[in-house]
Amino acid sequence: MIHLALINLLRQRVRSLVTALGVAVAVGMLFLLLAFQRGYQSGLRTELDRLGAHLIVVPKGCPYDSASIALHGASWPCYLKSAYLTEVEHTPGVRVAAPVLMNAFFDPKTGGQSVYCGVTERILALRPGWRFAAGGFPKAPGGLLIGSELAKTRGWWLGQRVALPGIDKGSGTVAGILEPTQGPDDLFVYLPLPDAQRLFGRPGALTHILVRLDNPDTLDSVVSALRGCEAGLEMTVVPLAHLFETIQGLVRATRLLLGCIALAALLSAGAGVANTILMAVSERTREIGVLRAVGVSKQAVFGMIWVETLALCLAGSVLGIGLALLAATATESWLRGLLPYVPTDRLIAPELGTGLLCLAVGPVLGSLAALLPALRAAALSPALALKEVV
Repeated sequence: MIHLALINLLRQRVRSLVTALGVAVAVGMLFLLLAFQRGYQSGLRTELDRLGAHLIVVPKGCPYDSASIALHGASWPCYLKSAYLTEVEHTPGVRVAAPVLMNAFFDPKTGGQSVYCGVTERILALRPGWRFAAGGFPKAPGGLLIGSELAKTRGWWLGQRVALPGIDKGSGTVAGILEPTQGPDDLFVYLPLPDAQRLFGRPGALTHILVRLDNPDTLDSVVSALRGCEAGLEMTVVPLAHLFETIQGLVRATRLLLGCIALAALLSAGAGVANTILMAVSERTREIGVLRAVGVSKQAVFGMIWVETLALCLAGSVLGIGLALLAATATESWLRGLLPYVPTDRLIAPELGTGLLCLAVGPVLGSLAALLPALRAAALSPALALKEVV
């Protein structure tokens, strides 16, 4: 009966293929949705841990843009006064306030941008995951701390005097090279804050201040104190945990919409499978009648139709997961242009468990879709079936 069920699927190959494609689209959407959920949440957690700060103090503007620039590197449209650092670091509850002056310059040789961060040694308290492949943090003027990927690409080594890409007449000595961090730091150049202010032509300016608290539970009180200080009207205090929670709320709304679309696609696919198998049962009324007349039981006929439907949905599930894996890169690019904040890590993270879960959707969908056609086929009377055709 299993062999017969599989042969029946090949009778109407175009119809079977179209039905399997419907299942593939629905399962593929579900697979991408689940992979996106895991990848995005993991990416947000990694970004927060990588930054090492509870708060970020930025110039007045959009907090989403400021957080993205601080994490990923770019040129800033406005600046903070260095004097604000004193007020921030003396706020009760603040353990570390690390000033940063970030800028990005176009490099005509590579066609990309080079990101520079002027910092002080306080940044080390916010980067517990940093490890030095060579040297250490620059302590003298003109020293540079280079990301691992940038050092590899440029062929720079410890102690080498290098020209700073994108900065006319800018140069420095490699004082340290970071081990890979799997983040934007791998492509950044860190240099002493006074050097950065001089090279960028921004004396006494900062782009942002990274703040770590003594106790994360005092976050709300510290934020209130910073917003109420003398410089509070000139800067925006962004609690990163709250910001990411807000972003996750927006993403949950997007995920709910995509989930509804995936559910509708699954229901449509199930209805399509049921309709296809019902048509097949109607076309094979005489065959089923003959099977019943020669002694095939109702249970065997039911099983034949069930196996036929199950095979169709299982094939669609495998095809859908395969198509989803092929479309993952394009889908990720589309989502990066849609979401308000995007981690640098992969947004769509396929996992074995996700694949197995989506693969199991096929048999479940097939079992539900097969119920009505299989019951109808099993209920056919041999004599009536033969009479209707003859």
